[in-house]
Amino acid sequence: MAPTRKLNPLTQPFQVRLSPAACSLDIGDGSERGEYVNQDYLLSAMGRPHRSVSLMYCYYPFAKGWPKRASLFHKKRGKNGAWDYPYDDYFPFLGGPKGDTESAAFQQMRDIRRHGQEATLTLTMDCAVPDGHIRAIARQLRPYGPLRLRLNHECDGFWFVFSQNYSYAQVADFFKRFARVLKKEAPNVRMVSCWGHVEDFKTGRLRHEKELAPILKAADIWSADQYLTLDFRWPLVACEPWNLGKTHKIVGVDEVWRQLAGVHRRFTQLSGQDKGLEIGEFNTDGNVGGEIHQLKLTETFYRRVLKEKPKFLKGITYYQFRDRGRLGLERQDPNNAGNGLPTPFMPVYKEMIQDPYFQPKETWARLKGPLQMEWRASEDSDGVGWKIPLKKKPIFLELLLDKAANLTIKAGKKWHYKKPGVEWVDVTLAAVEWGVSKAFPVVFFAPPADGMNPNGSSQVTTRLSRPPRVRLLYEWKTN
Repeated sequence: MAPTRKLNPLTQPFQVRLSPAACSLDIGDGSERGEYVNQDYLLSAMGRPHRSVSLMYCYYPFAKGWPKRASLFHKKRGKNGAWDYPYDDYFPFLGGPKGDTESAAFQQMRDIRRHGQEATLTLTMDCAVPDGHIRAIARQLRPYGPLRLRLNHECDGFWFVFSQNYSYAQVADFFKRFARVLKKEAPNVRMVSCWGHVEDFKTGRLRHEKELAPILKAADIWSADQYLTLDFRWPLVACEPWNLGKTHKIVGVDEVWRQLAGVHRRFTQLSGQDKGLEIGEFNTDGNVGGEIHQLKLTETFYRRVLKEKPKFLKGITYYQFRDRGRLGLERQDPNNAGNGLPTPFMPVYKEMIQDPYFQPKETWARLKGPLQMEWRASEDSDGVGWKIPLKKKPIFLELLLDKAANLTIKAGKKWHYKKPGVEWVDVTLAAVEWGVSKAFPVVFFAPPADGMNPNGSSQVTTRLSRPPRVRLLYEWKTN
């Protein structure tokens, strides 16, 4: 039984509407290099949700060994790196005909969405997959919309199995075929095109653009992956400075900036459209030059985005949260795989992602009707908020909430999560950090409690049975 507390109800509610950030921030969570980290941990570590969380999976249902992970079934392979297998060494996606919608990918998507974020499903796939498989996958993904499907990313490369087994024209045809089925079966799932490397800046020509250009019109979102440095022989060979080009590459901020602008310009020329551009994967590899070099180079890029504010750049996905190598905000603890070791860039990233340019916009208006919240997407939602005046820094500021509700809560600058069954949320430290110069804002949003859209709808409506009540204590009297 919870202890008795002196409580006061919050009054004068506001409707608070979220709309997209000028440049949205996403993050990768799990890949061939690391395992998925639950969103309770991620939210606590980051202090705010990301717009979307990217998952890495593959679907090669006709390959020998499927659906076991490639590196587990083909243990004697892999001598030349993570991609030296008959199918890509991502986690197997177990959807499709007679698929398992309780498998890891679906559980992770539900975890992401109940915490007020969208899922990006990065999926490498055999281009021979028939329409029946695509239709089944589309129907299985429909309850998770808005969802971003990044199909056969980096498709102008040569390292993935789909690139090795099919021509670039066939890869483009498959993307278009998948998009046609998806539009009919799951229109709330958006297709992400990911490719683009400028080979000739005089003409603007991209690598394999003739074959891949048809993807641009079929895609809802354009993206390109960019790394300032990258160890491409991980985990087999350590990077040494004399092996540049053999084990690793160094690109740098100026060249990546030039590439991004060039790719966007050429995409618009080839398609006659302008969908902006996102960075589908971005980082500086700490294996190349060390983690302090990673910090300096990566911070320089984000600071440049904040300074120059390129209008075409709509989003950046940091790749990734936790990594067994040095491509994460955390490194996996070799002594305990369940632990993460923060990198030097972690506190810098946490500070930068609080910049208003990277934050969804908030619009506050007096609420005269019921305490109703509507959830559509992570950057398109209506919440309910209050402004709590503070006389001085509190020693306790606790919220008593509707027990049944699933809520994400922005208290000052820090976000919290409340799952169904939990009643109390402690926001004291957020209030202390906020200060007393202006009222302390608390906003509640209500994403779906099970992470899925009800009855095929893409909108979730939740009504609070009563206003939250607050325990606010400034002093501690001993007698």
